[in-house]
Amino acid sequence: MKKLLFFFAFVVGLMFSNNVHSQCKEFTEQDVMPLLGDYIISGRYNSIRLFEGEEMLIFKTLSKGINYRFVVKGDKEFPRKVEFEVEDWDGNKMFQNKRQNFAEVWDYTCDKPQRIKIYIKVPSGQNVSDPKRGCVSLLTGIKAD
Repeated sequence: MKKLLFFFAFVVGLMFSNNVHSQCKEFTEQDVMPLLGDYIISGRYNSIRLFEGEEMLIFKTLSKGINYRFVVKGDKEFPRKVEFEVEDWDGNKMFQNKRQNFAEVWDYTCDKPQRIKIYIKVPSGQNVSDPKRGCVSLLTGIKAD
């Protein structure tokens, strides 16, 4: 009986995770990818469901001479725009969207090979006891010249 119950719980969890993944995938394809414009997506994208007040950190390696576009967008479940900032490996700030009216897009031409850190934060909402949850996506595109 325990094995059957475990199997049932596993199947339900699997179905739920696929549904969540589908929601973020649809959001990314419909609402975020168009912001890449004429940039080509470089590899895999990052998309996750977060609660208000949660943060995530992503590391990227950039190549010299490449024009990059970074798109960070949260879905409409959040009452406020998602914040993101980019630092080089030494902690020097390269971009803060908070200073750019919460821009969702940042274009950057890399002048040397480097590793960067991208901090993404969903601001806390008014109702701390019932935080909203939604998808947040990061896409990195490269421009073919």
